[in-house]
Amino acid sequence: MGLLSKMVIFVPMPIQCLTSIRFSFDQAGESLPLDPQVAAFVEGIYQFELGELGTEVALFNDGLPALLILPKPDMASTCRVRNELIALDSIWFTAGSLNPSYWLPPQTAAAEKLTIVRFLPSAWQALFGKQAVVAPYVHNLADYHPRYYSMFQQVYQAPSLIEGLIDLLASLFSSCAMDEEVLAFDQLAIDFSAGHRMQGKNRSALSTFHPKWVQRQFKRNLGISPYQFGQLQRFLAAYKILGEDSALNLHAVADDCGYYDANHLIKDFNKYLGTSPRQYFKAQQAL
Repeated sequence: MGLLSKMVIFVPMPIQCLTSIRFSFDQAGESLPLDPQVAAFVEGIYQFELGELGTEVALFNDGLPALLILPKPDMASTCRVRNELIALDSIWFTAGSLNPSYWLPPQTAAAEKLTIVRFLPSAWQALFGKQAVVAPYVHNLADYHPRYYSMFQQVYQAPSLIEGLIDLLASLFSSCAMDEEVLAFDQLAIDFSAGHRMQGKNRSALSTFHPKWVQRQFKRNLGISPYQFGQLQRFLAAYKILGEDSALNLHAVADDCGYYDANHLIKDFNKYLGTSPRQYFKAQQAL
């Protein structure tokens, strides 16, 4: 019997769901309850209907490696990273800096679902034996680790892709052990990716660890410094606010999210999305 409960909880799409792929703000996805043995190693497993994603999906990175599994083994898609097109097969992952990048999902029936597994950084390292953060930060699992790609392909043979996936993860993680140090870092990463700014709560959390240890863990596990990670979380917070109401005053949003001024917020939009806030959300509304 599969380890996944039959209950499904419908929740709004978390802004960093795919390290992070952000879909439309009014779209709901399924956050799947996990067996405790799996929950100790992943931040969550999510599903979204492919037919409702549109033709382009902006990719953001919050540092947590995300494995994406299309509903059929013969499905393919493309990711545009700056001016480079990367061909993707049915199982791929993203982790690290993505500036700016867009995923072009396969066009399919609305009922078919994309499955996303968000790994804790240390769990990914323990499972695959190497870092997830490797340029250009979007990779086919078949190229990154052929043996594990073959294992994950087996989920397509299961009566239910999700139950097959949960069973596979439980089996793979049954022999994984992580020490308290790496678990402490994972908790830091989760706190940051929840959308808190690099001040207040996060600074308090960081102060309990030696600065050199924090710097080393961020670089090793996420590929960026704590400062860069904080900058990204600040941008994600502003993105979420403007996504809910793009007519808001940019100066007020910038101030609320910890920016020096609106110009710095606009620079981040150009950095991560290649366009200004107004142009970006105007284009989103036209879709």
